[in-house]
Amino acid sequence: MKLLAYIGSLLIATGALAQDARFSFKESYTLSSSPQVAISSSDGDIEVVNIEGPNTDVFFIVKKQNKVLSMNRAALEKELELTVEKTDNSLNIVVKYPNSHGIMDWKDRVTVSFRVQTPKGTTCDLRTSDGNISITGLSRDQKMRTSDGNIHIENIQGSVWASTSDGNIEAKHVGGAVELKTSDGDIKVNEVTAGATATTSDGNITITKAKGDVKAKTSDGDINFQDLDGALTASTSDGNIKGNIQRLTKELSAHTSDGNISISVPANLGLDLDIKGESIDVPLTNFSGRSDEKHVQGKSNGGGIHVNLSTSGNVRLVYN
Repeated sequence: MKLLAYIGSLLIATGALAQDARFSFKESYTLSSSPQVAISSSDGDIEVVNIEGPNTDVFFIVKKQNKVLSMNRAALEKELELTVEKTDNSLNIVVKYPNSHGIMDWKDRVTVSFRVQTPKGTTCDLRTSDGNISITGLSRDQKMRTSDGNIHIENIQGSVWASTSDGNIEAKHVGGAVELKTSDGDIKVNEVTAGATATTSDGNITITKAKGDVKAKTSDGDINFQDLDGALTASTSDGNIKGNIQRLTKELSAHTSDGNISISVPANLGLDLDIKGESIDVPLTNFSGRSDEKHVQGKSNGGGIHVNLSTSGNVRLVYN
């Protein structure tokens, strides 16, 4: 009886471990020193991290009803169409789900998420329709797209292009140019060194410690920025624009249809001012031109960098 009880408890524990497994199966690929990895799926999350060594390890996380299944590749290929193409320097994985009809078919089908551990010099092209994407610690250019999910980008030395239709995007510590797009969600950018473009239709944009040309556009939301070094073009239809620029080297342009603008720039710059608002607070140092309560147009300190600010609300420009 004790032996049967022990076997029973062992089976229960084994089953629990199988249900709680972090992945279903793993495949390893040896690629060149600068590999290209592409993953395309219509459902599931994709996570990519760097790892020491020559191999690219792909963990297949197969779930049904939100539980990780214990299965191998052959069993997965009975559930859906899986294509894996490998060359000396590239790996391309494509997942296609069978057409489902009815609620029960959708609830009972499997989904596949991926965790990829790959060398630092990898270039990725990641696509999923319903899932999150996370990429960390790579040195080359990266591209990612999801239709319904969040995107997280961190410690990338190359350029980044990322797009989602419904989700938030966060990018921090990026050495190359950053282009981020979402239709419904917030965008956060922190510490980029080669310029950033952030576009959302419905959400807030926050940009901190960015160098180069910064472009931020939202239809319904606030735009906040700190410690910019370069140029700024910002526009929103319904929201405030606020922040400080440590070093202004090119144009400063900010427009909102319904909101306030408050921006600080370095003192003693030569500026060409064109500022419109319901109420304007702008120090006119060594100014030549025309000004009244709602419009300032002219040159400060002899002119130079173009500053164009307009809103139906209040405008405040501060020299720091």
